[in-house]
Amino acid sequence: MKHVSGLVQAVRRGIDVRGGGVRGFTALLARVWRMLLALGARGVLARLRAASRTSSVIAPPEDGYKFPLPAPIEGTTLRVGVMLHLFYADLAEEFATALSHMPVPFVLLVSVADAVEIPRVRQAFAGIDVIRRIEVIPVPNRGRDIAPLLVTFREDLLELDIVCHLHSKKSLHSKGVQSRWRSYLVDSLLGSRERITWQLGMFIAEPSLGLLYPESHETFPLWGHTWLGNAAIAREIADRIGFQIDASAYIDFPAGSMFWARLDAIRPLLQLELPLTAFPEESGQLDGTLQHAIERLFVAVARSTGYRIGVLPQDGNLSLSSEGSRNWTAYFASPLRERIDVAAVDAKLISLDVFDTLVQRPFLSPEGARRYLSRLAARTLGVDAFEDLRIRAEASARHALGRDPTLVEIYAALAERMPCAPVDALQALELSTEQRLLRTRPGVIESVSSLKTRGLRVIALSDMYLDGATLREVLPPQVAALTEKWSVSCETGLRKDDGSAWPALASWSAVAPAAWLHVGDNEHADIQQPHWQGMLTPAHVLRASALFDVVPALRPLRPAADAPWPEQLRLGLIANHFSAIADIDPTTFLDTFTVSPRTLGYAVIGPLVLDYLIWLIGKALASDVSTVLFLSREGHLLVQAFERLQAATPDRTGGLRGRYFLASRQATGLASLRDADDLATLLEGTYNGTLGGLLDARLGVRAAASARDQLGGAMDEMVFLPEMHNAVVTRLSPVLDALLALAENARTEYRAYWRENVGDKAALIADIGYAGTIQRNLSRLLGHPVDGAYFALDDRAERRLSGISSAHARYYDGRRETGRSTVLAHDLLLESILTAPHAQFSGFESCGEGRQPIFAGRDADPARWQVIEAVHAGALAFIDDALDAAGPLVDELVFDVESVQIPLECIGNRRWHAPWLAGIGIEDAFTGRGQVPAAGR
Repeated sequence: MKHVSGLVQAVRRGIDVRGGGVRGFTALLARVWRMLLALGARGVLARLRAASRTSSVIAPPEDGYKFPLPAPIEGTTLRVGVMLHLFYADLAEEFATALSHMPVPFVLLVSVADAVEIPRVRQAFAGIDVIRRIEVIPVPNRGRDIAPLLVTFREDLLELDIVCHLHSKKSLHSKGVQSRWRSYLVDSLLGSRERITWQLGMFIAEPSLGLLYPESHETFPLWGHTWLGNAAIAREIADRIGFQIDASAYIDFPAGSMFWARLDAIRPLLQLELPLTAFPEESGQLDGTLQHAIERLFVAVARSTGYRIGVLPQDGNLSLSSEGSRNWTAYFASPLRERIDVAAVDAKLISLDVFDTLVQRPFLSPEGARRYLSRLAARTLGVDAFEDLRIRAEASARHALGRDPTLVEIYAALAERMPCAPVDALQALELSTEQRLLRTRPGVIESVSSLKTRGLRVIALSDMYLDGATLREVLPPQVAALTEKWSVSCETGLRKDDGSAWPALASWSAVAPAAWLHVGDNEHADIQQPHWQGMLTPAHVLRASALFDVVPALRPLRPAADAPWPEQLRLGLIANHFSAIADIDPTTFLDTFTVSPRTLGYAVIGPLVLDYLIWLIGKALASDVSTVLFLSREGHLLVQAFERLQAATPDRTGGLRGRYFLASRQATGLASLRDADDLATLLEGTYNGTLGGLLDARLGVRAAASARDQLGGAMDEMVFLPEMHNAVVTRLSPVLDALLALAENARTEYRAYWRENVGDKAALIADIGYAGTIQRNLSRLLGHPVDGAYFALDDRAERRLSGISSAHARYYDGRRETGRSTVLAHDLLLESILTAPHAQFSGFESCGEGRQPIFAGRDADPARWQVIEAVHAGALAFIDDALDAAGPLVDELVFDVESVQIPLECIGNRRWHAPWLAGIGIEDAFTGRGQVPAAGR
């Protein structure tokens, strides 16, 4: 049934793309007939099976996977082969030297361009005694090294377990002979007997290893690690195999197509049974052919079959990483403005891409923005599935017009499909939403503005559906005023990515390509195409979302392919924040990625706090709670964020009150003390220090002073809990009555404080956690249950709260869950940052007719508090940005509960470096540890 459903969907898409209705159906039938004539019935059936197959985008590899040590290869039963495309037969001896290092018998499969070279090739390899069999076959000059692998030697490969693919590479896609690249790849794979033994041993030790190859040569650019002009072909091949590619992603692939492969990992490519005629005849193509697409598909195919890859480092060491580095550091060598200035030295004309270059959306990808708009259309206009309708209308208009349609033409196509739909309102909603969300990319704007003052002409160039007039209307004013001309594909019919726009603009501007600089983010349209056009070396502006692929420290943030719009918004805002830093201070990302206090607040704390509060409000509303009490000191930031959220959703949260509520284990502990059993409970847990220090920490300075009056020097004796728990309780029995009297007074003050802030209605206490001690104490001193909502609860909460109160936890509940909790693992870090500028609350004392809070110790150190304030400012900035972007959908702004904790883990495990945390910490008097650094464990 799945296949039938998939086929129906494919047919529907095919009809929609061709205009829909009878016209679309007729056009689809005509295409099927042409395919039948070209491919035969078998080929058409294969296409139909591929179209009906349910496929998904491959998940990124497991981050930081550790490979085992290689296994011994002696006595291995692996059937090993080498497939060498020897287009340049004069390199036969060089490859023979490399293959003489093979430590195991192998089959050698060699393709040559001319049959006359066969004797020479056989002679070159004749001295290698571990060759079990050699085949040398002349092949036509098409498909380069890929066609011999997948076509000529297909059947031979299917008899092997492991194959090494090589070819006589002499040139790069740039120009000139490049023996260094070939030598680097061959030496990495076959440089010595020991290297080959180690690599084969890895295939034995790691059954999931499907592909092994060297890191890209140092001359291969970062932007080359994308699909470039091969996305369409790669997408078609991937569809036939059963997975999807992300056309915008930075990818791993063996640049230069030399690698070791487990045959099962690449078997789907062999099973395609591609004919030689599927590959184009050789004409010096630089990109965009079947062979170029397959080179970039090897890794994707291996991962789609459940295998992982191993990438050898450039330095020659024998180690593997499960993901390549892709020469990423070169991009971060200098600030964006400096790179653009250098690139523009000989320029007279600057052309600019628009989206992701001049302006950014708050969503990580265009798909995220579409999902948001679709949900907005459903909520405000009652139009369901708008995302799909919008995509189909655009495809239909494009097919009918033979070019990129304008927004007006897209909505005209939508009106044809849905005559009753509020088309004008939908179009207005899309434009107003675009205008509301777009923000400038300051690094690019400042750079280009500076170039304009030097007399350079500036134009904008975009492949999209918003015409020039509409762009000027929706873009921020400083962007709209930046250029003298807008060349947009929906108006001109000319695109950047297919090369048609460049000659037309060169003619219009009367500027030679050698004096024309283009600035943009799209690796094919904005970087590769200008190279091919003979223009100045383009200035690559890495789009924000690519940072998660490119920078190893940020890779844990990559989302699932189907991430809903709230996740796309959270990650998009974080990516834009990081891209602003990369544009100005890119060295931040080199070596150890270092975050400032504001960045930690924006990327780590802000998302956690916002997600927690939205969850908390849902709990409060479901329980008919009137007041949320944000417990000191962690509540200092929480209550500020709550007020922002409340202002953004007055209709939903207007009935809720948020209060910063003074509370501590010490103050509530004393106020809840009623008998000797309570005292024993309050002294549970760990403590190392004096008896006086213990009472001071657990019950406050007044309790300690009262006990000293009766116990004298005994208060200076050392105690160690939990080992001495019973002895300490016995030692304090003489002062129990004095402590109970203090407790009665504290209880009276606390109950009055509660009445002032809560009254007699239901309240919910909000805190980061972890055992529910304060919630238990409040319930006992008030004489009625008080509910709680936490970041996390550990397993102690079961005993503390059982039968007393109800408690919920957003990120981890140790009463029901097992395993590791990110929040609990980094509790000291959270407590150190989520704090207030005052010392720990110790209780109340009467002051005339009122009461005055007492704090244990001094207020926060000004220098330390200044750092914490910067963290809080960053967190609130994220919350403001997220609420502003979500607009009417704030109430749906729920993040993935696991993913939102990943940045905290990156800080906690020091993947992200925050050296300033060494000066931040908390005073842990409760256990007698004293000052504990925020860096924690």
